[in-house]
Amino acid sequence: MSLLSDDEIVDTAHWIASHQTASGEIYWFDGDKADPWNHLHAAMAMLLGGLRDEADAAYRFLVGTQTADGGWAMERRGGVVVDASQDTNQSAYVATAAWFHFQASGDRKFLIELWPTIERAIDFVCSMQLANGAISWVRSADGRIWDAALIAGSGSTFGSIVCAERIALELGEDRPLWAAAREKLGACLRGDLRVFESSDLPEAAGRYAMDWYYPVLGGALRGEAGRRRLADPRRVERFLVEGVGCRCVADDRKWFTVAESSELVLSLELVGSARRAREVFTALSRLRRRDGGYWTGWTMPAGVVWPLEPTTYTAAAVLVANDALARRTRTCTFFHDLGIADEGVETRREAS
Repeated sequence: MSLLSDDEIVDTAHWIASHQTASGEIYWFDGDKADPWNHLHAAMAMLLGGLRDEADAAYRFLVGTQTADGGWAMERRGGVVVDASQDTNQSAYVATAAWFHFQASGDRKFLIELWPTIERAIDFVCSMQLANGAISWVRSADGRIWDAALIAGSGSTFGSIVCAERIALELGEDRPLWAAAREKLGACLRGDLRVFESSDLPEAAGRYAMDWYYPVLGGALRGEAGRRRLADPRRVERFLVEGVGCRCVADDRKWFTVAESSELVLSLELVGSARRAREVFTALSRLRRRDGGYWTGWTMPAGVVWPLEPTTYTAAAVLVANDALARRTRTCTFFHDLGIADEGVETRREAS
C-alpha cells in the first residue's frame, strides 16, 4: 500500500495553504471559487500537515462570514459573494470541522470560541428538515426553501449533527432538538431513498458516486447494512474500476476523480473492507504532482488529466483518507466515530 510519507503529508498541506488568501479563505484553485464545505475540508487537511495557524485562520474566516440566520453563501469569488443561496450540508460541516479540530488539537478554548457559530449553523440546518426526515438541500437567495433533499448532502449532514451533539456534550450544553433531528434523518437515510431528489431506486444503481457511499461515510449506515451497500455489485460495477479509482458520475464519460475515490476509501475502511480501500488509495498516487498537489481527475481509457487545474479540496481528501489508513494520529478513527451506538452500529473490521 502506497501511503504518504510524513514529508509528503507536509508538502501537500503546504500546497493547500499556498492557495489560502490573507483573509483565511481557501479557494478551489487560484482565481476560482470557494465554498464552506471544501474550505473547511482543506482546513482539516492543513491540521494533519501541522499547519495549525493556517487552519485556525480558515476556521475564523467562516466565523466572520456566517450570515445572521446561521448559514453561509454557497459560492464566493475574489472575496465577493456570487451565489447567496445557502446549502445545508455546507453549513452543517462547520460542526464536523470543529470536532475534528478538537480531536486533533485538544484545544477546548478554541472549541468554545467556535461554539456560537456551530450553534447557529446547526439550528439553521435543523430548521430546514422536511416532514419525511430528510434535510432540504438549499435555501435560495430570495429565502425560498427547496422542497427537495439530496442523498449525499443529507448523509454528510447526519455526521455533522453527530459532531455538533458531541461538541454540545463536551461543553455541557443540552440540545435535544438536534438529537431528534438526527434520529429522523438517520431513519430516512436507512429507509426508502426515493424521497430524495437524487433518487436511488431499489432497482437502480444511481447516477452519482457520492449517493452510493455517503450514507456510510456520514455514519447513518454501518455494520452489515453499510457493507451490503458498498458491496452491491450494481454499484461496484457502475462506479469502481480496479486499479483506477471511483467514477464521479455514472454516464457515458468515464471520468474518475481523486476526491470521490478518497472518500470511497474512507467509506470502505469504515465497514471493514480495508484491503479494497488500500487498493483504491494506491491507485491515486499517479495523480500526485511534484509540488504536493493532486490533479482533480482523469479520463479513461484516454488517461487524460481533466480539469487542467489541481484543486485544494482534492488534496485535502487524499490527506484525510491517508490519515484513516495510516492509523497513527488522534484523528485516524474520526469517521469511525460518527457511527453511534443508538443507531445499531456495528464496528467489526476485516483483518488487514
